[in-house]
Amino acid sequence: MSRTGTISITDEPKGRSKKECFDGNSVTVLSRSGLHPVERVALERFRNALPSPRNLLVAGNRTGVTAMFARRLFPECRITSHAFDLHHVRAIARNLAANGYATRFFADEGVRVFDAECLEQGESPDAFRLACTAYLPVAEDAAGYDAAVLLYTPGLMTAELLLDQLEDVHARLAPGGRLLLVAETPQDALLKQLKAMYARFTLLASASKRSPLCVLCERRDGLAKPRDFHASFTASVPGQTEPIELISLPGVFCHRRADAGGLALAEVATDLLKNQGDAPHVKNLLDMGCGCGLVGLLIASNVPVNHLAFLDSHARALEAAKRNAASLGFTNFSLTLSDNGAPQRGYDLFVGNPPYYSEYRIADIFLEGAHGSLHRGGSCLTIAKAAGGLARRQEEVFGNVLSIPRRGYTVLKSTRT
Repeated sequence: MSRTGTISITDEPKGRSKKECFDGNSVTVLSRSGLHPVERVALERFRNALPSPRNLLVAGNRTGVTAMFARRLFPECRITSHAFDLHHVRAIARNLAANGYATRFFADEGVRVFDAECLEQGESPDAFRLACTAYLPVAEDAAGYDAAVLLYTPGLMTAELLLDQLEDVHARLAPGGRLLLVAETPQDALLKQLKAMYARFTLLASASKRSPLCVLCERRDGLAKPRDFHASFTASVPGQTEPIELISLPGVFCHRRADAGGLALAEVATDLLKNQGDAPHVKNLLDMGCGCGLVGLLIASNVPVNHLAFLDSHARALEAAKRNAASLGFTNFSLTLSDNGAPQRGYDLFVGNPPYYSEYRIADIFLEGAHGSLHRGGSCLTIAKAAGGLARRQEEVFGNVLSIPRRGYTVLKSTRT
């Protein structure tokens, strides 16, 4: 691949796309409406900050443009691109494929990836590694990465997850390895954290309303006191003899607390199951958008479940659910990483707390996944604060819906006929 040329991350024709030039105009980037400021600053600062990377990690990216830019400048560099959410990994994979790059994809051990075929493109010894894992992947070189880029925007990563990532990057860098951090965040607090983590850092650009913070850090020694950012809390449903203890991780929905909607959903599901007869039992339960596993594990702690399936698009959610299921003694459970569907058939109970944004497009994925995964006669239980829009969509998919109020929420029950 040439050191110069064009990187395109849009389907718009050249005449209608935004053109931006970097590295002395040697590399042109075409995008729909211009790069995000965090990505733009990373490209502007890349060559001076990381002059000759051999083994590069790019984290927090949403388009893959930073990784492709690095490959344009340094064709021999081995590059790993990481994102926590499979939706972002798919976007990166599409952009890499559209620009002619081969990709190798991997997730955490024991995690099934739904519709993973499009994430592996072509065969090449210099293929990009794409990772959707709970923690940053180790480098292919045993010594560690000699360079890393971490991009932070509040919409993709919480402030606590950023701190967690900074320590994770530190652990993955080789001694003397460099980190280029570009972040939309208050400057003073972050610089204080960096001073505690990295022996040396240089402020390349101060944060302002129009431009993100840019810092170059250098790893010297290991961290004296690495922090553990997980949080513990208890949860229960009425009638449960003992609350269950759960952990969550930064980046997981409702980190550090039990979600009120999830509690309401678990309570209604448990009540419905217990009212079915003297020996309520669930053969196969699918918890979609599982987060830390709160809903599925509360149900399974009160009603016998043969198999408990956790599904989420976020790798850290599955890691938290796995830890919680194991700590509670469950052995027959599975983990599926998915952003666009659910396994077909085989389940007699589906529970989910779908997001309402994007004009219910994500909620529609939940409902179609529920309908496709349930046996005839199986039940779909979803929940919403303002349930009108979701109820209409759920009735369109299933042909029936029952509204059950609980805790200021509405649980929607449908049966697959």
